[in-house]
Parts: sequence; structure tokens; C-alpha cells
Amino acid sequence: MTTGQGIPKGAAIAIDDLLDHCAKIQAGQEVLLLAQIDGLYGGDNLVDETAISWIQAAVQRRGANASVLWIDEQAKPHAWRLPPVVKAALTACDVMINHSFDIVFEEMVELKQFLWEQKIIMARNFATTAPLLNTTWAQTPYELVSEIRYQAAVPFKEGAPFQLTDDNGSNLEGVIEPAYNPHHPWFKFYTIRREEGGAYRPWPEWVVPPIYLSKTSGVFIFDCMLSWWSRYIGISPYFRKPIRLTIEDSRIKKIEGGDEADALSRFLASMVERVGDGVYNFKCLHFGVHPQAYVGPHQCPNTLYRRLIEHGHACNIHVHVGAPPATDNYPYWTHCTGDIRTATLRVGDTLVHDRGHLTALDHPDVIKVAEKYPGRPGLDPEPWRY
Repeated sequence: MTTGQGIPKGAAIAIDDLLDHCAKIQAGQEVLLLAQIDGLYGGDNLVDETAISWIQAAVQRRGANASVLWIDEQAKPHAWRLPPVVKAALTACDVMINHSFDIVFEEMVELKQFLWEQKIIMARNFATTAPLLNTTWAQTPYELVSEIRYQAAVPFKEGAPFQLTDDNGSNLEGVIEPAYNPHHPWFKFYTIRREEGGAYRPWPEWVVPPIYLSKTSGVFIFDCMLSWWSRYIGISPYFRKPIRLTIEDSRIKKIEGGDEADALSRFLASMVERVGDGVYNFKCLHFGVHPQAYVGPHQCPNTLYRRLIEHGHACNIHVHVGAPPATDNYPYWTHCTGDIRTATLRVGDTLVHDRGHLTALDHPDVIKVAEKYPGRPGLDPEPWRY
């Protein structure tokens, strides 16, 4: 176990899990820890120096070289970039452990392409502060959540019908499309391990691969979203009034609700000139896989970050509102989400979610992995409700 003066046992367990099971640090490697200075002083890129120093010391104890790069890069809406200093540092490393909220794999095509071409591993550490490293969320075994992720994706087969309902009034039907997408070449199958899927490894583990849909119609109602894009829409990731989408043949036909719905409508309309009317597509859903993905305000006062964590909970299903592919003129994935937490989802004859309970948590292979880690946080008998 990682040890060191002043490091709580729980945080040491979490850091060992990050380095040994996710990033898989080896002696002799060059490891880059990236963080942004604004996150120390209330900015969106939440971080603290204690967490970085603990992780740096643990990397060094494994015989690897650990370099820390602090940058001060303001996010420029619709002109985000991979800073040249980061790109230069990446060319000299084997693994990057990324603590940035802004410079992320999901939205930035430049980062995806660079990691893919250079064959560099990027572990995204969501537990960016000492208090977050001390949570049950961070101490849940990565191997366990990875197995949940794999088993949860098994039912998704090309051509299978799906039906989604929720107590909030959501009701959708459609068909599952193939996993492979030229815009996401690392997801060739829904059942894919992170090691098989390219350079990106979120820790703690987060969501299943995007599930592509067709022939989807119905109503989808949601009251929160992933917080990266909510900032640029101009709303909180938690809504005061739910947004109601009317879907016809995989297209958003109507957006209703309160102030949040009006803001989303304006944002999508403004994006048409950048990426076309694909912003009104409704062709993708997926969901979280972590049974302990919840932290309290006392552990993380940052609202954007708590929503980011809860997005990965095993009860959290989300759709992509629009999500048209990036273009040469707009090299970003417009990846707004709509999140629900008490849904029932059927794919073919398989019950995937039962009123918020991810049935993969009950899979024998998942239970077998959980039994390897006595005393560690594991499988809850009921999903967490928030």
C-alpha cells in the first residue's frame, strides 16, 4: 500500500487503485500530472496541491519519473484548445494523469487525435482533491467497476428494440444501432475493456460506451445534465423545472419547460450555424456504472464537480441532446446530456435497469470480483437516490 506521512489510509487505498489498476504505472515510465492553477482558487478546474503531491510521491515510489505541470489556461468558448505546452509535455511522457475539467477527452477532438496518434495513455483522475480521494467513491475497486461496465454493455445488440420509461413521464422506444462509429474509432464494440479501447481511462470508472439509436420516438423528461456544457448553455446542471423533449424518428421536435428549456432552445439554435441541424438529433444514450458515485457537499462543495461525479452513478441514464459529429471548422463534440435516475430500460428481452437499479450489479462475475476486495466499498443492495 502507498504510505507516507499525513496520508489517510483511505486516500492511500484510492491512489494505489488509480496507479496500479487504471494508469498501470511501471518503473522507468515518464508520468505527467496535469493540473490548472485556477482550480486552487475557486475556478472550474477543481484541484488541490495535497492530492497532486500525494499522487506524485506514489508514482515515484513505483520507480517512475513523475513531473507536475501547472498551467493557467482560460477556457475560450468555441475556441478551446490543447495548450502547446501540454502538447509538448505529452510528447515526452508515457502516461498523463489529467486533473483538468476543461481539457478533456470527450469534447476536444484535438486531444483525442493527439493521444490516439502518439499512443499515450491518459488517465483522467476525477478525484482531484484530498477530500475526494477519501470518499467511498474513490476507494471502490477499479476492477469491480470495470467489470460492471463490461457486463452492463452485453445486452446491447445491433437491431434489438429498446424501451425506456421513468416515473417522471419519460417514455421512449427505438432500435439499437451498431457500436462502431467513425467519429469514435476506439469503441468498436459495446463490450470493450478500457485497455482494448485506446488511450483514455477515466478513474474512478465512469460510463458504458455510447449506445447508438435509430427509429426513436416518444417523450424524454430530465432535470439535470452533465456540467461541462451546462456552463456554456448558461444554466445550472441541476434544474429548477424539468425539460421535456418530444422525439419523432430520432429528432427533437419540441423543447418545453421553464428557464432551462428556453436557454437550451437558444443554445441549440445558436449552434446550427456551427455544426448544422444535427444539433436536433436524438441518437444516443448511455449510463453510469459506479455503485458509489455520490459525494456530499461537505466532501465537495463544487456543484459542477458533484454533478460530474453523480453522472457516473449506476442509476444514472443519460441521452445526448444533439451531439452532432465534430467538423474541421468546429473540432468539438457538442455533447449536452439529459440525465434521469429512476428509469426502467429494456433491450430486447433483457431488463437493463429496473426503476434505477442497474441489473449488471447482480451479475455473478461482478459479485465474484467484489468478493476479492473484502472491506472495500462495493455493491449497494439498492441504488443511491438523490
